[in-house]
Amino acid sequence: MSGRHLAVVFLLCLGLLRPQGSTVAQNVKSTFDKSADFSKYKKYTWGSNYLLTQQTKEVQERINMAIVDSINRNLRAGGFAEDDKDPDFRISYEAGGMPKTDVGAQRYLYAADMQNYYWGGSLTGISSDVWVSSLAKMEITVTDAATKSNLWQATASQKIHDPKKFGNNLQQNVDKFIQKTMKSFPPSK
Repeated sequence: MSGRHLAVVFLLCLGLLRPQGSTVAQNVKSTFDKSADFSKYKKYTWGSNYLLTQQTKEVQERINMAIVDSINRNLRAGGFAEDDKDPDFRISYEAGGMPKTDVGAQRYLYAADMQNYYWGGSLTGISSDVWVSSLAKMEITVTDAATKSNLWQATASQKIHDPKKFGNNLQQNVDKFIQKTMKSFPPSK
């Protein structure tokens, strides 16, 4: 078997191991200033946010509002109050999505399918299936309003298999994402 044939077989087998409909759990990592007394932080304001997507300006604003609304509700549920005049801390986020594509065989492949195969073409070959997903990433940062030092930061990512479906239930999906991301705020020592 030539190197090209072996590479194609490897890629097809890899594609079969991870079915298209499988979901990838949200990955969250957080850090915090262990010397900070989080019990003194009760009031917050918003810092500058950064959202990078390939969406229209209107859709980006809708995504931004969903994120801000979700974080506000999460903070209020934790006993925090928004106060733009005399805040204890600032919260901000950076978020975006990267398109991803995967390819695999449309059907189960047998060894006989791999003999004298031709990838693509109009009459012969192995049909393939291509699907698109997005890798959503977000970083939420809490800084002390007076000292401007970072108090807490969480970075989250999740593969979204159907971005259009995610967008159809944007607020609910953002709420789930934010809730998991902010689960460790405020940190318990």
